[in-house]
Formats: sequence, C-alpha cells, structure tokens
Amino acid sequence: MNINFSGVTKIFDPDIVALSNVSFNIEQGEFVYIIGQTGSGKSTLLRLITRELLPTSGVAAVGGFDLRRMRKSDVPYYRRDVGLVAQDFKLIPSLTVYENIAFVMEAMSVPKKIVAERAHDVINQVGLWRRKNMKPSQLSGGEQQRVAIARALANSPSLFIADEPTGNLDFHTAAEVMKILFAINASGVTVVMSTHNQAIVNSSRQRVIELESGRLIRDEKGGTY
Repeated sequence: MNINFSGVTKIFDPDIVALSNVSFNIEQGEFVYIIGQTGSGKSTLLRLITRELLPTSGVAAVGGFDLRRMRKSDVPYYRRDVGLVAQDFKLIPSLTVYENIAFVMEAMSVPKKIVAERAHDVINQVGLWRRKNMKPSQLSGGEQQRVAIARALANSPSLFIADEPTGNLDFHTAAEVMKILFAINASGVTVVMSTHNQAIVNSSRQRVIELESGRLIRDEKGGTY
C-alpha cells in the first residue's frame, strides 16, 4: 500500500494542533521510520493512517482510498489490509498464543481451515512454534511482542504499522523484533514504524520522517536519528 498525505492538519478540541500541514508520499514496499519527541504528533499520524482519527483538513489517502471520504461500512475491510502492532501488545491474557492469533481471523468470519493454516504460518514466521499453547503471562516481553506481530500479520496485510514496537524491550530483544519487521518488509509489505530508539534508526539507515510540534521538519532517505 502506498500512503499520500497532502496538507494534513489535525486539531483536537478546543484548539490543540496535533499535526499542521503535513505532506509526504510513501511508496508500496518502503520502510519508513517516524521520529520526534513525545508530543510531536507521531501517534496522531499513525492513527490517521489506520483511520482511528480523521484529519481536520487536507487529504489522507492510503492505497488509493481517501480516508476522510471512506464510508463507515468500508472501514473494517480497509483495516483488514492494515496490520497494527503497538508497544503495549494488547494480547488477551486468557487466550493462548495460537488463540490470540486465530481470534482476529475468527472475528472476521474466516473459515476455520484457513484460520488454522494462517495462524500456524505466522507463528512459524515469528519463531514461536514451541510457545503456541502458552498464555501471555508465560512469555517474555519480546515473545509477547512477537505474538502481537504475528496477530497483525494474520490477514496478510499490505501495510504494517508499528507504534513504538521496541519501546519496552532490551537491546537484544529489540534487535530480534527488528529482524522480523525487516523480513516483513522484504516480502513487499509497506512498513511504517514510530520509534525513539536512536540505535535502531542509525544502524539500518532507512527513510526517516521527523516531526516537531506537529510539523514535518525532515524527510530523508537513508537517514539517521
């Protein structure tokens, strides 16, 4: 999926400007870091892409769809093609690894046979086959993050959004998570990741979009923090 923002502004009541006149274009298959200090607008930007929020003005288009004009009935279908993983995992504690992943597909009425095949595929992809019958409380933080990634991959999305996915992880575990994200990107999936992790950004030299007080101040290919 490609992403096009043109003059996007987001204002929260009464007059909090979260984003101001932001414009950029991300092509299908790119890997892009979104960086900036806390309060710079990173999470707002990602929530616009996932259509949790709508822009106050400007054009936000993803995969050719104008998100402001999208009918509410089309939003669930759009989100099936967008994988989302957050810093806090959002796993269901009473379900096993397999059940957490299968649940996403079952909620969308995917046939049971396909659910089983796809769940096993993504569990293998993130290296958790031996953990598939464990519950979140039995897993390390890095393993829980890998479950969240697998769940986001369950519907084979064209766009993968990662909001501070390594924020609570140690350096080694964060590096393992990044290997998975780069493998996802290598398969042709567009990856957009917000982060404060300077080491990760500096070591991989991907495209960097930097926000400051809601404004885009840098858009650099092969950039550093």
